[in-house]
Amino acid sequence: MKKLSLILCGGLAIATTLFSCNKGEEKASTASSSSAAISVDGKKVVFVNTDSLLTNYQFYKDAQKEFENKGYRLQVDLGQRERALQTEGSAIQQRAQAMTQAELQAADMMLRKKAGELQQYSQQKQAALAQEQAKKQEELYTNIREYIKKHNAENKYEFVLGYSSNGGGILYADNAVDVTQQIIDGLNKEYAEKKGAAKK
Repeated sequence: MKKLSLILCGGLAIATTLFSCNKGEEKASTASSSSAAISVDGKKVVFVNTDSLLTNYQFYKDAQKEFENKGYRLQVDLGQRERALQTEGSAIQQRAQAMTQAELQAADMMLRKKAGELQQYSQQKQAALAQEQAKKQEELYTNIREYIKKHNAENKYEFVLGYSSNGGGILYADNAVDVTQQIIDGLNKEYAEKKGAAKK
């Protein structure tokens, strides 16, 4: 899940940038008290703290829990299958002295075949889980992009930047232009409504 979190955090910084940069030189910033945006060459700029966004967005928390559970269930399943194969191998070893050379070779081939099938099963299940995670990640990005577009329809920001304390393209961001909580509140409200409608 740490890998998923890092991928999501890194990609989110890119996903939250809505418009391409203005090629003119940046002039001195002046704060706009009504929208909490900074104005650069007449363009309104705000940022979203992507760390906080992921930590507090219920969709992300639910997805993370879902994949932790699925990953755990897969580990349990694979562990049971591996132990069953080991038990079968131990049983053959115990009977080995009473078996003919041909029976031993057949048993060895059968165990190798089952081990190969288990490895293939494991790879398929892990690939399916990774594919499902990628779909959920894309849904996360889509939710955030679409909500920011809606939020921006009211506020008319030219730039919504993604900021992370773990590094990235923005090295410093003034809290006066932080709209993270507005975005989190809106996303969580929208997600709760969708989740509620899906249960009906």
